[in-house]
Amino acid sequence: MSVNDSTYRADFGDGYTVLERVLLAIINAHTTGETEGRQQERLDAAMVALLGPTAQVGRELERALQFMARQRQREICDVEMSALCSSPVAPGAARAVSKLAKRAAREVMGCTSAADIQATSSVLCEMFHKRGNGFGVDPDHVREALEAEAVQRLCDELAEWDVPTKL
Repeated sequence: MSVNDSTYRADFGDGYTVLERVLLAIINAHTTGETEGRQQERLDAAMVALLGPTAQVGRELERALQFMARQRQREICDVEMSALCSSPVAPGAARAVSKLAKRAAREVMGCTSAADIQATSSVLCEMFHKRGNGFGVDPDHVREALEAEAVQRLCDELAEWDVPTKL
C-alpha cells in the first residue's frame, strides 16, 4: 500500500481516511492515562509503521489541494446560485486556480516569503490541473455512510480476533 493508494486517500469529512479511522479506533481502545491526548502522535507512528515514511510535504500538498478544490467548488456554486436569483447584484466570478493556489500556499502550507508562495503555488496549480475534477469534495452522504459502515465492519472483525476498538 502506498500513499497514492485509494484506500489511503479515501477521505471522510473529518479529514481521516478509512485506514486512519480504524487505527484510531484501535488506539482509542488502548489509551491509558499516560497516552491520553497523544492519539494523533500514535496514529502517525502507526501509519509510518504500516505504510512507510511519507514526506510531510506530500501530506501538506494534499491538504492544500483539498482546500483549493473546496474553495473553488463553493465559489462556483455561489456564482451559479446568484445567477439563478433575481438579485440586483451581478454575480461575480470564481477565483482563478492560481489565486486559490497562492491562498492555499499561505494558509495551508504556511509559506510566508513571496518566493516560497510563488514556488508552492506553481506546484499546486500544476497538481490541481493534472487531477482535473478528480477531487471528491462534494458531500456525498451515501458514500460517507458506506465508509462509516465499512469502518464498523472492520472494527467488528477485529473484535472477533480480540482486538478491542473504540469509535
